[in-house]
Amino acid sequence: MPVIWLNGTIGAGKSAVGQALAVRLPASRFLDGDDLAGPSHLPNPRRWRMALDALLRAAARPGRQAALVIAYPLDAAGWRRLRTVCGRGRRALVVLNLAPPLAMTLRGRGGRNLSPPERARVRVMRAEGYHRRPFATATLANAASSAAGTARRIARLLPVWVAHRPSRNGIGPMS
Repeated sequence: MPVIWLNGTIGAGKSAVGQALAVRLPASRFLDGDDLAGPSHLPNPRRWRMALDALLRAAARPGRQAALVIAYPLDAAGWRRLRTVCGRGRRALVVLNLAPPLAMTLRGRGGRNLSPPERARVRVMRAEGYHRRPFATATLANAASSAAGTARRIARLLPVWVAHRPSRNGIGPMS
């Protein structure tokens, strides 16, 4: 079971692309980290850690699905943990940065209107490089494509990414 992690800022299209990709990949499972964050009364860093922990547990569990598609921002520490989990389970790992232009993200995409705090967080996430993580398998400029179009592109390239041992993440094909 490969793990396909969609990374990027708030509003980059991770959830929409992830849902569309899971539809395209037979017997796959989609998880949105936003759905796994802790209760809203908790401080955000704790909620974010809870979501990441839940996603890593899901990636560690054996499953019958052909792929596990995950949508959630990923930092270097989270990536190291994910790489370890996938290595132990001998699962291929593909991390994809979604990188629409900042102005497009701030305007809102796919009918999503970002709140002022979300727009501020997008700016912070861009400054921190969530749209261009160096550990990612690839960075996709998804501004000119719909979520379904980006999912088609990923599905088309996925066999190449899974078949070759990416030098950046050290996780190769499933055995």
